[in-house]
Parts: sequence; C-alpha cells; structure tokens
Amino acid sequence: MDPYTNPLTCMDACRIINALPHPRRNTYLTIARDNAETEKITILAAKLYLWNGYLASVIDRTTGEIEVLLRNFMDKSLSQWNSALPRCGSREWLTAPEGELKELVIPSKGKPLRDFAHLQTVEGTPTHDDYVAGLTFGNWVHLLPKKHASEKNVRVILWNEAFAPHLNSPDRVDFQQRVMAVKDIRNRATHRRPLVKDIKAVSKAHQDCVTIAKAINEDLGIWLRNEKWIPQALKKSPLL
Repeated sequence: MDPYTNPLTCMDACRIINALPHPRRNTYLTIARDNAETEKITILAAKLYLWNGYLASVIDRTTGEIEVLLRNFMDKSLSQWNSALPRCGSREWLTAPEGELKELVIPSKGKPLRDFAHLQTVEGTPTHDDYVAGLTFGNWVHLLPKKHASEKNVRVILWNEAFAPHLNSPDRVDFQQRVMAVKDIRNRATHRRPLVKDIKAVSKAHQDCVTIAKAINEDLGIWLRNEKWIPQALKKSPLL
C-alpha cells in the first residue's frame, strides 16, 4: 500500500490543497515551503497531505489491533473476577457487576456503562457480548486507574485483583499511560489531524502498541512488532 496510486500532477496537487480549509492548507504549505523550491511547494504540500492520510490509516490499523486485544483481555479478566470467590457472581460483569466493579459499571450518579455501548446494528435484545463489543476504546481506558490513584481506589483494586495477575508486565502506570497515548493518537488519526506535525508521537505509537500487546499476549506482541506498519509508513515520507 502506498500514499497514492498514480503520479501526482501539478493540477491534482492544486485541487487537493485548495479543497482544504485555510488552517489545514497552511499546515502543509508551511512544511512544504521549508523543504522545497518555490515551484514545487504545492506538489510537496499535496504529497504531505496524502501521506498524512496514509499515516492515519496505518495508525488506525495498528491501534485497532490493540483496541480489540485490550477489550478481549479486560472482558475476560473482569468476567473471571466477577464470578470468582468471594463474589460468586455472573460472568456477565457489565450487566450484573459485583463488589467494587458495581461502582464503575452502575454508578450512583451518571449512566450505567452499558448505556455507552453502540448497539445500532444489534437486532433484538442486546446480549452481554453486544454491550462489550459496543463500548469504545475510551470506555475501556476509563476502567483503568490513573497515574496517581491510591491503593484504595476502586480502579487500583480491580487492577491488582483482576488485571495484573494475567499480565506479563503488570506495571500499571506504564500500562495505563501507553494505553492512553494509543487512544489519543488513534483519535487524532480517525479525525485526520495533521500527524505530520508530530512524527515523534507517530513513531512512539508503534512501540506503545507493541509493549501493550506483549504485556497481554507475548506472541501477538512479537507478531505486531515484526509487522512494522507504522515504521514502514514513516519511511515513505515525501520529506526523505
């Protein structure tokens, strides 16, 4: 896969750049002016814009793997925790939470977590799996403890009891910060923000995804590291 299929003509470059809103157009033109001769500025700006879209696609692909892996890991871990002694509850933790989990899933103030699930394509009465699949990346991050949370914090308790025992590298601060960074870069990619302005964050996203994956599943982490979708896309920069 490449940023574009056919050679980019001056006419196409002008069409692409002129179709952008003024602030976005200036982002790419400014970078191009610093890296090209006057007659080639518009073409380079268009190439940067198309490459930005390409970066967004590989970030979406890579972080999408992490979202699915994280969702499945957290769902399985919380199902085991909710049904284990001394709670002995249902494995359907999202609809029938026990103990500390109830405070997060069915808060006294605010909506139940399951109400945030996207269920537009579900036919009939939603199942627990439908609710789980319908939650967003942000919903899952919300269940993880923040950096400075105390040991009495509900999320820290769940981390220690439900998640950490099943992770290869149970450093909760490092794990949470990497997951948060991946969520943020995924959102930026989804909204086609100018990633070309923050190549360092794009490059870091690959390592964050690999580290998270290896913490959950060593073999999948190694596979993702070797795929190198993001590093390969960075090598296709029109600035190189």
